[in-house]
Amino acid sequence: EGYARATLGPAPGFDADCVTVNPYMGKDSLEPFLALAERTAKGVAVLVRTSNPGARDLQDLDVGGAPLWRRTAEMIAPESARLRGANFWSGLMAVAGATYPDEARALRAVLPDALFLVPGYGAQGASASDAVAGFVTNKRGREGGVVNSSRAVLYPPAAQSAPTLDAWRAAISEAMANAAAELRAACAN
Repeated sequence: EGYARATLGPAPGFDADCVTVNPYMGKDSLEPFLALAERTAKGVAVLVRTSNPGARDLQDLDVGGAPLWRRTAEMIAPESARLRGANFWSGLMAVAGATYPDEARALRAVLPDALFLVPGYGAQGASASDAVAGFVTNKRGREGGVVNSSRAVLYPPAAQSAPTLDAWRAAISEAMANAAAELRAACAN
């Protein structure tokens, strides 16, 4: 409860809009975050299928005939429904790495109303199409998540050799514009 108050709660807490949590201590460890998010219309992002290569070490372990990442999604599915807002999407997010697009599609079947927090696009090698693989297609295109691209945007190749601060800023602005254009195009298809 203290961690939940410290992250999502008002001052002296951080009053964050969303916090990422690790579910591997069990569902009861998520409850204080979920309860506070439910009362304050905030978000909780649960690590389900992360983008790093080492994710396979634990997340692919067989648990009763299915990988741990799927069992984790099944465990949080009722909470996703519990935090569902008026706009259909839930305040419970699932981390669904872009480097595992097949798993993201499988996660969508288990978590139809959960937004996905999608790391792995860019520097980790996932394409824009991979990043939106678990999104829902509707009349507006594809939606259902937030794609993160930190290193590819903050440290693009052009910025690494930029001779001035203005050139560095321009390289980062160009990397952001390119990423946004790629993601918009992937969502339109």
